[in-house]
Amino acid sequence: MPSSQSDRFRIALVRHHDLCLNSRQIAAVQKRAGVLPHLGLGYIETVLRRDGFDTVQFDSPAMGLDGEGLKQALIRYQPHLVCVSTTTPGLPGAIEACEAARASGAKVILGGPHTEVFGAENLHHDCIDYVGVGEGLTIVPQLAAALASGGETKDIRGLICREHHGGVAPMINLADVGWPRREGLPMNQYFSIMAKRPFATMISSRGCPFKCSFCFKQIVDKKSMYRTAEDVVDEMEYLVHRWGVREIMFYDDVFTMHRKRVAQICELIRKRNLKVRWEAPTRVDLVPNELLKDMAAAGCVRLRFGIEHGDPEILESMGKESSIEKIERAVIDASNVGISAFGYFIVGWLNETQAQFERTVELAQRLPFDYASFYTATPLPGTRLFRESVEAGVVPQDFWLRFVKGEFDLRMPELAPNAHQRAQEAYRRFYFRPQMMMPITRHIFHTGQFSNTLSGLLTLARSSSNTVRDF
Repeated sequence: MPSSQSDRFRIALVRHHDLCLNSRQIAAVQKRAGVLPHLGLGYIETVLRRDGFDTVQFDSPAMGLDGEGLKQALIRYQPHLVCVSTTTPGLPGAIEACEAARASGAKVILGGPHTEVFGAENLHHDCIDYVGVGEGLTIVPQLAAALASGGETKDIRGLICREHHGGVAPMINLADVGWPRREGLPMNQYFSIMAKRPFATMISSRGCPFKCSFCFKQIVDKKSMYRTAEDVVDEMEYLVHRWGVREIMFYDDVFTMHRKRVAQICELIRKRNLKVRWEAPTRVDLVPNELLKDMAAAGCVRLRFGIEHGDPEILESMGKESSIEKIERAVIDASNVGISAFGYFIVGWLNETQAQFERTVELAQRLPFDYASFYTATPLPGTRLFRESVEAGVVPQDFWLRFVKGEFDLRMPELAPNAHQRAQEAYRRFYFRPQMMMPITRHIFHTGQFSNTLSGLLTLARSSSNTVRDF
């Protein structure tokens, strides 16, 4: 494609999830949790720029844009193509973004995890021209090239429009892409209540082989791919030197899956004398003590563990392949080497009894967690939990389909009695204990997040059963 042609073709990449159905987290917690960059759009922009296109990202949460603000920003930019990313619960905000894009005169493609469960169904909304299913890193550049040159789109794998369906675009390795583009984003507006500022997020690997019943996995996530240790540490070094980043949050599915690679990352950080705090998500069965020591010595300050529940029967029903013994060992071992443990818990599981709920709170209180998050169980589309909830007669079979087609006032049914009240109770019983004074004080000292932390705790103390508006 001639460069003059691509230079004239403008593409906007949009994240706009202000309107959202979500029963997983209570508002008092999520509102102060932070605003994280959308790395997926950053990677797509990297590829588009490499192909010579004029691009911009509009990240509404970070830029403070409501629907009208986004519309005016798009009209000023005058894009030829607008790419909107969404989850299924975030679809109301995504549709608002698509309508704003339509007002600018652009063609519109919707993508993200949502479109692998519901693809063509999204074309019910007139403001959407195309739906991408699978790897956006290949779908969007091919669509842009076809539109810019007046070529055909029917052979683009993973592209759906009203005339044809192109299957699913397979995942590609991020090592072949480069780093996500951050230039042009309001980097000073991104924050996490967990981290020192300035902070940044990274992905060092893709994919997860585990099959937790509550987790929706895209087709592109079912195969694990890893960036090299050198590439990972190079990006960490870039973030520190270019953006002054003081803390990095990894958003892999399972950071320590390839333990030898993690050990290499830690060795390189130490060799380069790279001074930056970092944290990562992992499983309790993938953190041997020697690896924990390596990570602590290389600046790891926190591990986010998917604990999920304190009842063995529910853990088994979740497909966690975990046990209370493994949970205890991993959290205690991490604490012993100076790594804070963050526990994710799910309450209000399908048919959860009060006694099972109590076991979860007791586990969270008994182990040396510095942080805990309590979500209510949500049967996302495409998950085994959704199928089981339908079979139990708790959730209508067509719930999500009705939602996708525009019934955005639907509320997700609770799977157990008083699920939201249980989540609030769990938060209060975990954080409002004398034992938490030291971890909270230490957190404020290390992160400087005094206002957000105090405000969140005070609001949590008097919170009702409100739910969040951002998934």
